[in-house]
Amino acid sequence: MPRLGRKTLAGLARRDFEAFAKELHSSGAGLAVSTINDRLVMVAAMLEVAVVEKRITHNPGRGVRVSRAAPCAVDEDEIPTLGEVDLIAEHIAPQHRLAVYLQSGTGQRPSEALAFSTECRRSGFVRVRWQVSAKAHRGDCHTIIVPPKHRTEGEYRDVPAARFVEQEIDGHLSRWAPVPVAFTGLRGRRRRLEVFFSRASVARG
Repeated sequence: MPRLGRKTLAGLARRDFEAFAKELHSSGAGLAVSTINDRLVMVAAMLEVAVVEKRITHNPGRGVRVSRAAPCAVDEDEIPTLGEVDLIAEHIAPQHRLAVYLQSGTGQRPSEALAFSTECRRSGFVRVRWQVSAKAHRGDCHTIIVPPKHRTEGEYRDVPAARFVEQEIDGHLSRWAPVPVAFTGLRGRRRRLEVFFSRASVARG
């Protein structure tokens, strides 16, 4: 609204959206390129409705995107060593120790590791199908568990699991009972998972 709201629908041109995208990218607001592009898609979708309603003849926002910069080389000094990973696991709450190794050993995002369930445990690999929603802490959130980023419900990715990761999973299960969690999927279907990490987790025996 602050940038484009004063213009009429008929007065909007493609250059307005290109400038809008460029401003978002260069403003230093901390938005990732993917986030900016997602928002541009929403704006274009609103204009598409205006086309259908014959308020405008074409969609000036269609296809406007911010190009991704060339990927930077990974700074190996920023990658935690095995010793540093072990140190984090040693000092974190015991029931969350496995989450550290799921992230370091299989590359899961924190939200994916925290949604890890018994169905993810496979022989020689883990199946990543769900993640905890970024809105799960809000009282009005009805979909606390959602598909991973850039995936739709039903899609998943399989990640090879090193022997030490499998040992950590088995060790966690020997000490902590999985907790049943019921939730509504994005398609409205009721689902149930036995998750490894929950406020309701209790130690065995």
